[in-house]
Amino acid sequence: MVADVGARIRSLRTAKGMTQAQVAEPNYTKAYISMLESGRTRASMKALEHIAGVLGVKPADLLGGVAAPATPQYQLLEARRYIEQQRPTEAIPILEALEEGLGATDQLVRLRFLATAFNMTGQPKAAFPLIERAQRMAELLEDEEEKVRVNAVLASAYSRTYAYEEALRLLREIVAACEDGVPNDPAFHFRRLVDLAVVLTNLRQPKQALAAYERAIVLGEKFSDRPALGNLYAGMAKTHQNEGDLEAAIVYNQKSLQIFEELGLFDQVACTLDNAALLYAEYGNRERARECLARAAALAIETQRDGTLASVKASEAEVAAKTDPKQALEIAQEALKFARKVDQPDAQVRLLVLLGELRMNANAAAARRSFQEARLLAEERAPHLLRVIFDRWSHAAESTGDSEEALRLARRALETART
Repeated sequence: MVADVGARIRSLRTAKGMTQAQVAEPNYTKAYISMLESGRTRASMKALEHIAGVLGVKPADLLGGVAAPATPQYQLLEARRYIEQQRPTEAIPILEALEEGLGATDQLVRLRFLATAFNMTGQPKAAFPLIERAQRMAELLEDEEEKVRVNAVLASAYSRTYAYEEALRLLREIVAACEDGVPNDPAFHFRRLVDLAVVLTNLRQPKQALAAYERAIVLGEKFSDRPALGNLYAGMAKTHQNEGDLEAAIVYNQKSLQIFEELGLFDQVACTLDNAALLYAEYGNRERARECLARAAALAIETQRDGTLASVKASEAEVAAKTDPKQALEIAQEALKFARKVDQPDAQVRLLVLLGELRMNANAAAARRSFQEARLLAEERAPHLLRVIFDRWSHAAESTGDSEEALRLARRALETART
């Protein structure tokens, strides 16, 4: 197999009229390419990617032939392809089976891909130990580029566990490294700018978030990364919503939805429809909101994404509360049972807050219990929602004429925002 790869590299190189030195530059030496072509050494995945890029082919093309699927490098490339296609559940078993048979550099890449796949499937706790191992390997190998890439996976895991300040610190370092040329990868740079903007949005720093989005858009003009562009537009929609510009939020949400639909990324379509429903409801178009939620629920069931379905059910209750509080109370209670069953903390917090609001006038004590339960859950698992809880609790207290309690809760909201 090693000889086959070498022969294929030599054939493609000569067909393009290139020398070994030209293929090698700037990352490798002519002697290394010579050893690969003669079958005297095995190419790492990073080397395959470099050579394929220079020759204008895909890395998998260098591995072709009948024997290729049995090689560890081919399997690593196959797993990467699944991840790029947003199919992490198919990548995980391949990566887990590659514990043996890879060199140190490729083993580092395997750990990074596996942690990425766990992040994508909503399992950041499973990603953390893999990231730690990858960091140690990157240090031992003195691979500056891999250090940056592994830190990007760590920032993603932090975001998924709501440790936004830690994610922000890492992402700023990563973006700075990209600007210094480590790595020299515009697509990676673009995605990290989008990640940075999303974290800034979650930390309620909209001006900085929009600035990061604008930098990403300029960079994104150099290449085509449709999934990342869809996430960018979704993030811009959320940022404009936080700023109170619903019309701009709806426009960017529609752009995001169009991309995800074109790509067939139905879980993202469901999430985007869920967000769209809340925007339309806030804008006053509740019929359109219900249509979005019905389709989002169907897609969440079809793709077996219980977490997304829990969020959709919470949104259904919130939309119903705008016109029929009694019906909304029933919907929210059922939705809360489902959110607890599938262990979706964000949806649980949203529903507990809604139940607190709906109960406030009829049973203030029960309402306070709902708000308190929401607060305790958020402190443990969703701290980014604490400010929202205190804000809405304060408004609910004010609606009953308890101005002293409303003021106390408003102060808690401000304290939460500062920390």
